[in-house]
Parts: sequence; C-alpha cells; structure tokens
Amino acid sequence: MKSSVKKDLDTLSKNLYLESPDLWIEFLDKVNSGIFDELVLFFATKYNYVSIVKYAIDNNLIDINSKSRNKEFATIYDHLVYVARQNNYKDLSDYFSNLKNPNKEISKNNKNDKTNIKTKNKDINIPSVICKKCKSNIFEVGYIVCENKIFKFSPEENKPVEIAKEDLNSVICCNCNSLIENTTPKDLEALCNITTCINCKNDLRSTGIIDKRNLIYNKDSNKFDLGETYYACGKCEKAISDQQKDYFKLK
Repeated sequence: MKSSVKKDLDTLSKNLYLESPDLWIEFLDKVNSGIFDELVLFFATKYNYVSIVKYAIDNNLIDINSKSRNKEFATIYDHLVYVARQNNYKDLSDYFSNLKNPNKEISKNNKNDKTNIKTKNKDINIPSVICKKCKSNIFEVGYIVCENKIFKFSPEENKPVEIAKEDLNSVICCNCNSLIENTTPKDLEALCNITTCINCKNDLRSTGIIDKRNLIYNKDSNKFDLGETYYACGKCEKAISDQQKDYFKLK
C-alpha cells in the first residue's frame, strides 16, 4: 500500500472515530484486514479521499458494479457517485465518470460541471400514496386540500367579511374526488422529505444512518445499563422519524 494512501486512511480513521466510534471499529477492522468494501469507500468518498477510492478500484479490491447494500441504489458505483455529486467533489465525480466513459473529455469549466451535476443527476425521491378507489398515485394525478373560511356580517362594509380561516386535514384525490383515508396534508409533506434529516436538512442517503443506544443509570448496580437502540442521522446524530425508519426498512 502506498504511503500516501496509508496516511489518508489514518486521517480518515481519526475523523470517523470522532463522528461515530461504533462505525469506526467496523471501519478499522476492515482496513486492517485489507478489505475495501462499500462501507470503507462510502466514508472515503464522503470525506473526499480520492487516493483511497482510486487505490481500491484501480487495484481491483472491490467490484463497484456489484449490488449496493443501500436499497436506494442499484450498484456500489451508483451509491458512490451520488455521494460525490451531492458534496460537489469534482475530482471524485470526474474519476467516477471516467470509469464509465474513459474516452470522454472532462470539461474544465467547474461552474458548468456543477450545474450539470445538479440538473442531470439530481436523485429525486418520488413519493407514492395510492387512492383506493381509482388506484392512482395522488402525487401524480394531484390532490385537493380543503380550507374552512369563517365570515361575519360587517356593518361598516355592509357585507359579510372573512374573519378567520383554517386548513382542513382532509385530502381528496383529484382523479376521482375520493377521500384519502388516514392521510393529512402534513403526512404528504413529510413523505416528500422522507430522505432528509429533520434537523440538519442533509440527505440521509449521503450522510448515512447510524444506530445508537441509550444508556440508563441503574441505582441498584450503580452503573449504566444498555437501553433501546435508535437510529440517527450520520452527520448531526439527530434521531430519525418513525416514517423514515419504516421507509429505509430499519428494524
């Protein structure tokens, strides 16, 4: 292993230790065993260590065309490309692009490159709520949110005037005018942001999700016992919502 790669691995390991000691242990075990899998390359990409990524791929230590462990991406390549582009890492984005198109000339216009990345490769989450009557996805055909307006007669204006209004929680399918049961406008808004951390607003598919465990003080034994495990954003460590937990199929 090149000394520059080893040095970058040591630095990345220290950064990861500060971010998540649990993942740091797994990361360190893999690196010490010479294993450069998706987890190792994910963090190398996340922290922009081009040398580590190139070393693993150029030396055939990983098949980036194999299936990704992240259900949001078909292959490891797709996962790493997404992380690089989300963070606007041009060197990594160019490297990944060149792997698929070795004869394609890389543009030197950084501004245009970033614009193209955002325009052509933005990974948009398309939610789905199916109307039970017409079987349409209401995000595609549209939905109606109703509003209550309260009017009162005004002697000054000699006509009814609006004095208050409120949004109703009902949602109606635009295609067949059927009520969507057990769904509110806020539920639909949350679905649109299902992959976004509710605290730091970063994409969980880029930051990753870590599992953490509460420690509960036990007076009888005078020590902390392990509590329930919960899942949190890999960047700010804010707990994710139950909807996000279900969406990412986390137990």
